[in-house]
Amino acid sequence: MTPYKHIFFDLDRTLWDFEKNSSETLSEIINEFSLSGIISDKDDFIKVFNYYNERLWDFYRMGKIKKFILRQERFRLVLNRYGIKNQELVAHVSKYYLDKNPLKTNLITDSKETLEYLSGKYKLHIISNGFYDVQVTKLINSSISRYFTKIFTSDRIGHAKPDINIFEYAVRSLHAHKEECIMIGDDETKDIMGAKNAKIDQVYFNPNNIPINVQPTFEIRSLKELKKLL
Repeated sequence: MTPYKHIFFDLDRTLWDFEKNSSETLSEIINEFSLSGIISDKDDFIKVFNYYNERLWDFYRMGKIKKFILRQERFRLVLNRYGIKNQELVAHVSKYYLDKNPLKTNLITDSKETLEYLSGKYKLHIISNGFYDVQVTKLINSSISRYFTKIFTSDRIGHAKPDINIFEYAVRSLHAHKEECIMIGDDETKDIMGAKNAKIDQVYFNPNNIPINVQPTFEIRSLKELKKLL
C-alpha cells in the first residue's frame, strides 16, 4: 500500500499533448489568415512561436509580466519576425490561438487509461502554471475533467511552479498532509524541484530519457508505468 491519498498532475506535456495541439493550431493559423505566401516554412513558424512563448512564460512565472501582456505580446513578436506589423491582424491571430488551441483533444499516450485506474484509488488534482479558464477548457474538451477533484492554477493562487507556495496552498486546501501527496510532471524545475522543495514526493515523467540534475522520488518513461508504482 502506498502512503498517498492525493495525486497532483501537471497538465501540459504530462497529460495534454501541448506540442501536437499547438502545432495543429499554428498550422491552421497559416491557412485561416492566408499567410502561406509570407510564412512558407510551417516548422520554422512553430519553432519561432515556441521560442517566444516559452520566453514570455518564463517572464510570467518570475512575476515580470502579467497575463494580458503574455497574451498580447506573444504573436506580436512572432509575426514581427516575418515582417507582419499589422496590429489588427496580430490581434485576430492571437484571439484565434486562444480560442481554438484549448479545444484540441490530443492527449499523451495512455493518459485516459492511467487516469481511470488511478481515480479508483486516489483523489486526483491538477497543479498548473497555465491559466484557469484555458486549463479547464482543455480538460473538458479532451474528456478528462471528470477524473479531477481540484484544479490549482498560478493565476488564481498568485504563485507559479516551482514556487513552493503553490504546492503548499494545494495541500492546505485539501486538508491533507504532505506525505499523503505526490506530484507527477514532465518539467525538472517546475514540477520536480518545486515539489521536492515543498517536501512532496515526485514522479518525473521523462518519455525522452532526458538527463536531469535532481533525483526524483520516481522516474517513468510512460504514464502506464504509474500502475506499477501507485
